Amino acid sequence: MSDCAQLKQHYEAYALGALEGEERAELEAHLARGCLTCSAEVERARWLVAQLAYLAPDAEPSTTLRRKVLAAAQAPGVREARRGWVPLWAWAGAVALALFTLFSVRQARQLEGELAALQAKLQKNQSRNLALETDRQLYQNALAILSAPSTREMNLKPAGQVALPEVRAYWNAQLGLVVAGQRFPSPAADRTFQLWVVPKKGNPISAGIFRPDSSGQVLIVSKPEVNIAAAAALAITDEPAGGRPQPTTKPLWVGPVS
Repeated sequence: MSDCAQLKQHYEAYALGALEGEERAELEAHLARGCLTCSAEVERARWLVAQLAYLAPDAEPSTTLRRKVLAAAQAPGVREARRGWVPLWAWAGAVALALFTLFSVRQARQLEGELAALQAKLQKNQSRNLALETDRQLYQNALAILSAPSTREMNLKPAGQVALPEVRAYWNAQLGLVVAGQRFPSPAADRTFQLWVVPKKGNPISAGIFRPDSSGQVLIVSKPEVNIAAAAALAITDEPAGGRPQPTTKPLWVGPVS
C-alpha cells in the first residue's frame, strides 16, 4: 500500500481528472481512510487546477467574426452577446497549459528525487575516499617509522593469565610510535583499549585509544608527549569508551622501552 510520500506525485493528476487505474484507486482509498496530509494536498491541487483556466491569454475575435456575432445578436429571439466571451480554442489552450503545468510539476518532483539520490551517492563516495586517504596516511607514517635507522623495536607481552597475542611496538624519537598486532580481542561496545607510556618518574601518560578492526588487526601511530629517553615501559589497558586520564584497570600488555 502506498504511503503519503509515494502518493504526492499523483495529487495534480487526480485533481485534473487525469489519474486512472490502480493509482487512482490507491489514492482514493488512502483519502477514504481520513489522511489529513493527503486531503489537504489534494484540495491544494484542485485549487491550482481551478486557477489554470485563468492563465489562458485574453482572446480578441477578429473584426469579421465580431461583426457576424453582433449581427446575430440583433436578430429577434437572440440574447445580447455576453461581454468577455472566450472562443473554444482559447479554452483548449488553457487545458493544454494545465497539462503542461502538471507534466512540469511531476518532472520537477522526479528530478528532485534523482538529485537527492545523486547527492547521497556523492556523500557516500566522499566518505569512502576520506577513509581511504586516512588509511593511506596511516600506512605512510607507519612505514616511515619502521624504516628509520634510529627506530627502536619493543615487545609488549600479556601481563595476566589470559591468552593474548604479543604486540610489537616501534618508537622513533622524531617520527613517533607504531603499535601493531593481530588476533586482538574486541573490547565491549562501551570500552576501548588505551596505550600508555610509563615514564621513569611520574604517572603514566596516555598515547591514544584504539579498537581492533573486524579481523582483529591493530595498527596505530602515536606521537607520545614524553621523550623516549624518559620512558621506562609501554602498557595497554582496557578502559571506558573515550579513554581516561589515568589507568583504571591493570595492564593487559606491558613491555620495557629498550
